[in-house]
Amino acid sequence: MPAGRGDACEPCYWTRTCRKRIIIGQAGITTKALREAFGEFGEWLIRTTGPHKAALKINHFFSFFLEIDQAWSRIPSYSELLHHFGAEGLRRVRLPMRWLHEEQGVEPDHQAKRIDSEKRRIQACLSSMPSASLSDQVLQAYWLQLETRIEAGTTSHTSARLALSAAAALLLNTDREGQRLPNQGDVDSYLSAVPGQAASVTGFTNFLNRQHATTLTPRVDEKRARKRRKEMLARTMMQMAKCAEQGDEWRERWIVTAMEYFHDKKVTKKALRWQAIESSGDGVRVTMGDESYWLPIA
Repeated sequence: MPAGRGDACEPCYWTRTCRKRIIIGQAGITTKALREAFGEFGEWLIRTTGPHKAALKINHFFSFFLEIDQAWSRIPSYSELLHHFGAEGLRRVRLPMRWLHEEQGVEPDHQAKRIDSEKRRIQACLSSMPSASLSDQVLQAYWLQLETRIEAGTTSHTSARLALSAAAALLLNTDREGQRLPNQGDVDSYLSAVPGQAASVTGFTNFLNRQHATTLTPRVDEKRARKRRKEMLARTMMQMAKCAEQGDEWRERWIVTAMEYFHDKKVTKKALRWQAIESSGDGVRVTMGDESYWLPIA
């Protein structure tokens, strides 16, 4: 027996400790059904994670059951839990949620979970503007338009969040204090830095044109955008060349980056695995269809 354990072996000691903590926790729960549920969860935790981990974790999960007891006095549905705790809150209690699913039949709703996450990201975006500023008022008004489209079923929460994020980024890029709306120069400056946001920001510029009599046009200087992209790829390759470990994952990433830098050919890692790649001198030769591309290897 380990020193200090008396007549108990290690597993028995931690099992007793966990059960004592379960009993103490049950004393703080007012509803009989929730007291029993906490006890059943504790026994499941012992079986699932082992008595040592269960004893260490049980007090952490007690607050979850206590909050359920105070809010519902029963085992709630998944939608009720999601509304109360949010997707992020439920992620912090994965083991109790797993127990609720396996032992209590509480079925997770993955679509509702995804929508809840999007809603919280939308709220964070809306809070990014200086309070009561012109930018804040404009972004809130734009969100009302997007929300109407969500309710009408013409757009999704994800699309609305992407559009709202682009609008917020443009507003902050224009004036951090939020006292000025974008002009064409601001739009051009923003898109020169992030040309891929042209489509996302179009809805917002259209909104400004209608509501604030602006004449904004999202336009991308393709030549300048390609130059910036080339510079970014060059920096990435320089950083990668300094890596001490250059395994298979590094090699895949290098080839993907080099294909775009040297040959203006975008290819994903997944697609790359279906192509013929052969060593060739100080580099590799990638064959895609009828075309062959040589690339140096750092």
